[in-house]
Formats: sequence, C-alpha cells, structure tokens
Amino acid sequence: MQKKFKLISICALVTLTAALTLTACSSDREEASSQPVATSSGPVKISIFSNQQGAQAVDPSNPILQEIEKKTNTTLNITWVPVNTYAEKTKIMLASGDMSDLNLVMNVFDSQVVQMATSGAFWDITPYIKDYKTLSSLPNTVWDNAKIKGKNYGVPRPRPLEGSWGVHVRKDWLDKLGMKVPENMDDMYAVLKAFTEKDPDGNGKADTVGLTGQVEADAMGLYGWVEDVFNNNNGYWKLVDGKITPVYLEPTERKALEWLKKAYDEKVLTPDFAVIKNSQAREQYMGGKAGVLGSALNPQWLYTDAMRKIDPKADSYPLTYLTTPEGNKFAGQDSGNFGMYVIPKTVSEAKMKQILAFMDRAYQDDVADLALYGLPDKHYTVKDGFKAATDQAKTDNVPDTTNNLQQIIQKYDKYQRAYYNGIPKEFYDRSKKIIDDRATFSKPNVANGLISQTNLTNGPDLNKKMQDMKIKVIMGKETLAAWDEYVAKTKADPTVQKIIQEMTDAYKNK
Repeated sequence: MQKKFKLISICALVTLTAALTLTACSSDREEASSQPVATSSGPVKISIFSNQQGAQAVDPSNPILQEIEKKTNTTLNITWVPVNTYAEKTKIMLASGDMSDLNLVMNVFDSQVVQMATSGAFWDITPYIKDYKTLSSLPNTVWDNAKIKGKNYGVPRPRPLEGSWGVHVRKDWLDKLGMKVPENMDDMYAVLKAFTEKDPDGNGKADTVGLTGQVEADAMGLYGWVEDVFNNNNGYWKLVDGKITPVYLEPTERKALEWLKKAYDEKVLTPDFAVIKNSQAREQYMGGKAGVLGSALNPQWLYTDAMRKIDPKADSYPLTYLTTPEGNKFAGQDSGNFGMYVIPKTVSEAKMKQILAFMDRAYQDDVADLALYGLPDKHYTVKDGFKAATDQAKTDNVPDTTNNLQQIIQKYDKYQRAYYNGIPKEFYDRSKKIIDDRATFSKPNVANGLISQTNLTNGPDLNKKMQDMKIKVIMGKETLAAWDEYVAKTKADPTVQKIIQEMTDAYKNK
C-alpha cells in the first residue's frame, strides 16, 4: 500500500544563513511556506541546468523570470540547453561532475542517473520532503514513480496522469477530404495515404506527407504510439505470463514494424524519418507539410496557431484514443512526472535546503502561474475562471518564454496538458474532455520504478542494437524474416533472460 507523505509541524531554530522560510513553529508553518526564500545577505543564488523547449533561451532580463525571482527571493543562473542536444549534453555534464546546483535529468531511470544516485552523487531528499508543504502535497504517484530503489534523489517535475501520450491529426484536412477521425490503425493508414496523395492543402502540388516524427538512438521516439497501439501496451516493458518482458520480443511488435514498413514503402511516412530531428518534425507538421504527428496533448494550440498563419481553418486535433487490433481503446497513462531535478552532493546541506525551499515556493500557484501564463493583467485576463492570453502576450513572445520556464516550474494540475498559452476556451474545453474520457481506460506503464542492475549495465547497448534493427527493417535494409531471427536470438540471450528475471523480481517485490 502506498503511504502518503504527511506534513509535520516543526519548531526549530536555524541560522539565517540556512535561508529557510520553514523556521517557524507549527502555528506559523503554513504562512511561512508561502513566503519567499530569505537570507541575511539577499536573494539566494541558484544555478540551474535545464531543457530549452522554446526557440529562444529566456534572457535574465525577462520580466516574467524577474518576477519569479522576486517572489522566490532568488537569483537564478540558468543554463538553457536546446532540446535536440539535451540528452547528449546531460550525459556529458553528469560524467564530468561539473554540475549546477539544480540539474534536470529527463529520464529518472537512465542507467547513468541510477548509478550516480545509488553511489551517492546526488542528495537523497527523501527525509526532507515532509518539511515542505507544497512538495509533500504532490500526489503519491508523482513521488513513487520517481523513486530509485525506494528513495527520491530529486524533485520530480510533476505532470498529470493524462495527456502525455498521443497523436495529432489535421482535422481540417480530414474535413476537406470527407474523412472521419481515425479510430484504429487501418483508419489511420487510410488517412496517411489520403494526406499524401489527395492534395489536402489544396495547392495543386504533391508536397504533403501523411506521417512525420523523430526517432531516438534507442527507441522509436515520436512513433512510439504506433508500437503502443499494436502491442496494447504503454512503453517498453509488458507483463507477459507473469514476467516483465521487453515488448519488442512479442509478435505484436512485428505487426507494428510491418505497418511502419508499409508506410515507408508507400511513401506516406516522411522519407527522412530515421534522421530528422524533433524540431524539424514539428516544423514540418506546423508548416503544413505533414498531416499526423505523435505528440502530447498540450502543444495542440502551438501547432494550430502556427498552422493558421498558412491556413486560417487549420486544426491540430489530438485523438482521444486508437483501438488495438483486438478492439480495445488505447491511450497511455503518464507516470505523474517527466524527469527530476537532482542536487549534487557537492552542494552543502544548508544550500540543498535552500534549493528545496525554492522549489517548494516555485510549485505554488502564484509562481507556477507566472511560468504558465505570464504576468497577470498584462499577458492574460481571467473570465469565468479561464485565463485568456492578451495581444501583449504575443508581442512579448510569452508562449515561447513560458514553454521554457515550465521546464523548471510546474504545479500539479489534472488538466495541465489541456492548456497552452493563448489557447481559445473552446480548444481548452475540448482537451479537458479528452482528458476526462481517457481517464476511464488509459493504461499505466507496468514498469514504472522497476530497476534491473543487469539492464542498467547492458540495456543501453541492447536497446540501441534493437532500434538499429527496427530502422533497417522499416527501410527494407533487413527483411522481416531477419527480424524474426534477431528476436529469437535475443530472447535466448542469457543476459536478456537475466534482465527479464530481475525486472520480474522487482515487480513482484514492489
């Protein structure tokens, strides 16, 4: 049974240099937690290594960032690393040991992260969480799914359970071609073919493709939704006959590769799918050159707004679900977090507590709303509870700014992924309904929090080889018969069998 983190009252004296606002007796606890971090020598200086999702890094002079610093009484020195190179740069940063005070790792269970955490490179913040009102009030799932061997080695970036998985379709193109919203993979293929061959943008040119996306070195990336639907499974691991098994060993994975190979052969999949970058795939979709993109729910207005500069009727429509070959509705459920911020042990305990106090304050509504919406009355107005972006928000490029700031500052909100800065209320309401509908059938990832030591050592190389084989099969450089042989050989590999056993043991002991 999961245990809830409980807020406890404390009454302790600390020095001013500890810089905590949590130094009051229990009667003052709640009030103190909403106050800025305080020190005797001015704002707390915190360096941060974070992901840059927007086109531009956030300048230190940005008024939204400055207001966040004011409310948290901090000076933030942020190293913004573009998303396309973030995974590579993170590995280099961790390996060098030259870390910031607060460092975003996108994959909690990356082998390098796990090994560093368990060897003492990061602060184990588990004993401290209870001392911070906002952090300790995050849902149990958020913390539990970010644990490494039962301990929290970082502050999770909270995410709602619904809205991370998904695929977007040009609804206006469907309407123009007289097609319905796809419900299964046969429907989807027919849509891709029509988007490629029937001039959905009406410009008289054969210049559109059905499906775009980006693959990773060790996974299918933005095409992962295809595998998920065919496998009726969320993610890399599946419970098969009581064992936690890599899903690529299942016959259903072959079906997914057949579907993608056909899409490639018939040119309804972008021909450079194996090398295209994440940002390039998004630009292709937003630029009206592709009709389907694997994506989380919330960027729908980012996409639609960009598309409407080309076609005022454009509509990036997030699908509520796709049905599996067996007829089951499928959508993946999120883990409740997307990475975590680790604090290296080179940071003193007093400074570590200052950082936790900053994050506790940053996750509160008024600060988190700055990161999400911008400055009240200037960048948005509120009517009937809905925050509508102003013209000034576009002038100040607030969507780009907040897209970056949200990589650091988030509050937990069930409907968070329904919103994007500037989204019209009707689109927001549509997304809320998608979230509510998905919550009735979405599938969690069975392997959340499970760790195999053998997989940490050998898994990365195995995954890269498997991904390389997938790409070769899709592009016709290897046959499906060769895939079958490869799977049979991999399944018989003693190392793979050991990984399966360790993952299964971890599942049974969870």
